[in-house]
Amino acid sequence: MEEIRRQLEERESFLIRLQEEKKSSLASAPPGSLRVSSHNGRAQYYQRNDPKDFNGTYIRAENASFVEKLAQKDYDKKVLRSIEQELKAIKLYLSSYPQICAEQVIEYMHPDRRKLIRPIRETDEVYIGKWGEISYEGKAFSEDMPEYYTSKGERVRSKSEVLIADQLSKLGVPYKYECPVELKGVGVVYPDFTVLNKVQRKEMYWEHLGMMDDISYVEGAMRKITAYEQNKIFPGEKLILTHETRKRPLNLQMIMRNIQCYLQ
Repeated sequence: MEEIRRQLEERESFLIRLQEEKKSSLASAPPGSLRVSSHNGRAQYYQRNDPKDFNGTYIRAENASFVEKLAQKDYDKKVLRSIEQELKAIKLYLSSYPQICAEQVIEYMHPDRRKLIRPIRETDEVYIGKWGEISYEGKAFSEDMPEYYTSKGERVRSKSEVLIADQLSKLGVPYKYECPVELKGVGVVYPDFTVLNKVQRKEMYWEHLGMMDDISYVEGAMRKITAYEQNKIFPGEKLILTHETRKRPLNLQMIMRNIQCYLQ
């Protein structure tokens, strides 16, 4: 339910911005409205300045840009009316939205009482705890590999993975490093990170493509992405992709953009 509220608030913000844009557009629009008729299979356009004048003044073909402005004006007016109606509905819904939705009732009860109850949905704390408690065996490190460690003391394979892991930890995003996933037609793969969007309770995979200026690496990366897609794991839906080259290394801004977009 909190996700519904968040989506409505985002929609409200979008509509308010769009409302201002359309008001500005209408303020500079030409006077009158557009009448469109057809003559011998060809459209003819008329400008109506007086509501009582049904026919209006004929607009010559060379004034096509003026016709477009009148058409846009009519469209913008209808869009503005629709925006006003939708904003009214959103405001009404949000104003009557309960402070505590049904799924959250359990969170406001005494811990000892919670133990006696079967809630309609587990609390976020319990759900995240169970998600993190599932044990797995990650991919082994070869003896000659350099050692990189996160702020939590986990060993990873690159400095970039340290950056990603530390930002996930800092922002409270649950993750598992190189947790195995079975892909049909491929077998077991080890995504760099398996991450959890806590709000949506949605599990995603994060692959960092760290050598995109190496042709052989690129070919392998493309095969892996194709394997994900063949298993209905698509970039932007269940798969987060970051990348870098020697000249364009991964940076915190790129990591933050992905976390904010997909995981918060």
